[in-house]
Amino acid sequence: MRCQLIQTKKIDDSNRAERKMLGFLQNLPEGYFVYRELQVSAPYRRRVRGMEKQQPDFVVAAPQIGVLCIEVKDWNLTRNCYTWRDQHTIEVSDKSTGHAWEIDNPASQADSYLYALRELVDGLDVFVSSIVAFPRVSRADFGNRLHNIELLRNPQSRFLLNLQRTLFREDLDRDAAHPEALLQRVVQNHARFRPSSESTVSQVHERLLPSSFRIGDYTARARNLRKLQTISEQQQRWIFGLDPRRNYLLDVPGSGKTNALISRAIHQVDMAGEAIPPTILITTYSANLETNIQRIFQHKIASSPHRQRYLDAIHIGCVPGLMEEMVTDTYGVDDLHTYRVDEESPAAFEARLREDVETILRSEPDRFRRFDEVFIDEIQDFDDFYLLVLDHLCRSKSYFFVGDIGQKIYDRSHNLERLGFATERIELPKTYQMFRTPRHMAKLATRFILKDALAAREFTEHGYGEDFRYPNQLRNIAEVLSAVHPEAEIASRVRALLDTTYSEEDIMVITSHDRLPRVEEELRSGSIACVRGEPREGRAVSVVGFMEVKGLEKEVVLVSGIEGLDHRRKPEGMFQDEAQKRRRELLARRQIYVALTRPLEQLIVYYQDASNPFVADLLEINSEILERQQVGQDA
Repeated sequence: MRCQLIQTKKIDDSNRAERKMLGFLQNLPEGYFVYRELQVSAPYRRRVRGMEKQQPDFVVAAPQIGVLCIEVKDWNLTRNCYTWRDQHTIEVSDKSTGHAWEIDNPASQADSYLYALRELVDGLDVFVSSIVAFPRVSRADFGNRLHNIELLRNPQSRFLLNLQRTLFREDLDRDAAHPEALLQRVVQNHARFRPSSESTVSQVHERLLPSSFRIGDYTARARNLRKLQTISEQQQRWIFGLDPRRNYLLDVPGSGKTNALISRAIHQVDMAGEAIPPTILITTYSANLETNIQRIFQHKIASSPHRQRYLDAIHIGCVPGLMEEMVTDTYGVDDLHTYRVDEESPAAFEARLREDVETILRSEPDRFRRFDEVFIDEIQDFDDFYLLVLDHLCRSKSYFFVGDIGQKIYDRSHNLERLGFATERIELPKTYQMFRTPRHMAKLATRFILKDALAAREFTEHGYGEDFRYPNQLRNIAEVLSAVHPEAEIASRVRALLDTTYSEEDIMVITSHDRLPRVEEELRSGSIACVRGEPREGRAVSVVGFMEVKGLEKEVVLVSGIEGLDHRRKPEGMFQDEAQKRRRELLARRQIYVALTRPLEQLIVYYQDASNPFVADLLEINSEILERQQVGQDA
């Protein structure tokens, strides 16, 4: 594994010294963080005020070296003559023309960054140092050509440039295979050097990491397991790429798609600099998913000095909620209680809401155009009408989409091109990496969904291969258990979990719609607090139906009621069209697939009918995984 690189744009091709330095640093091993972008604080800004460039070229952090600032220079010793004037200034003169000018002493620059970095990590027990590097200049050539090199060789002139702590071309070439050895030699030579603990470096990483890189939304236990993960290199290329056509990201559950979408929105605000940033809407199809996006967003920006700027520029709202706002704004009602009809079913309410919104937009098509850009999460479950609504909210045709065809749980369809949404399927190569779900549970989920020939074909048509990867090394295996009374078993298991290290907010129960009341009744009869959906406040077990589970994740997930989902052999569907039955069965299989990818640590599935086709597949696949694991083979 390599180090984690933090950068929002590539180095200019013309900056050959920085590119050479980056090539060297990218060979650092796992555990090293290399930054080309930093989250900076007000004290840091004060330290570097007046400097032409206000951030160092590279900052490297690791337990073995603490925090190291590297200022990179690409001097042309053949063409120019360099003469030290004092501690802060160097005179440069063109040998052919005699034209002369002044530049900052790189050692003085490095010192300024050093003090500013100390401000950034103030209060943490970490050693901070700085060096200068000339990646394309040899030490010998530097000594031969520098005009007043003797001045630098004087021990008293180490404040002008300490040659013992300056890197040259041959240093990088010699340690190219093991760059950490060179950095450790340079840093550990300090008399006051002391190594840092991994936890301290993690805290440093939290301080330095720009908001757009934050994964966010990990509970304390999950953060401890994963330490401090950041967005992948592929996602970085999508987030920070400037090509507006790269607007469509598809990948598997738990790969970080939503994080990448939010990071791209934050980056769009950062790119505005001192100008007024674009107004951005991040949207999705359900309130549960809206809550999840809001939670990740708040975590990303929590420690940022630009938090208020992000809050002012980025709005988060699901399409049904946005439609309700349009209606209340148009009809002048205070809330939806005035708009709703007593005894109206959810389906009837949604149908009336759609009809009224369509009427409003037809009469005033530009009334709600408030956003410069619209970012859409879970695009696979949008329909044409939802997209039409969004088209009336955006001032331009600037859209970004993320989704996963495998998680399509609604019988909806859309045609982006017909609606005028320009997309080029040049999305990033998919990671196929399910970071969230423990590896054996992730394997269970992917093998289960691919058991269906229609699902497998659809995955292939959308560019998914079979090369799924499971980087989460937690090797817990799912429990698939028979239960005569699953609701009672669930309540008993939850009580046992609460008697250990888990709390209510670590647990989620997923079941069929008809079983939700019975699950709640059993939990409450056992004095276990529970709520439908995600708890807004206080401690409570989440209880959700298969259709409402998207966007949620918990340490422990308990699943029941699979037998209640549609499949071809159900007696109730005897006279349905065969194609319709297969389509409904595929949607049900996808609902189970999504449920299986929600756990961070434990998955317990309860069933009553082993002959059910979904249950039979789960039992077969999980048994194979368990058998291979028990004989020491990777499943």
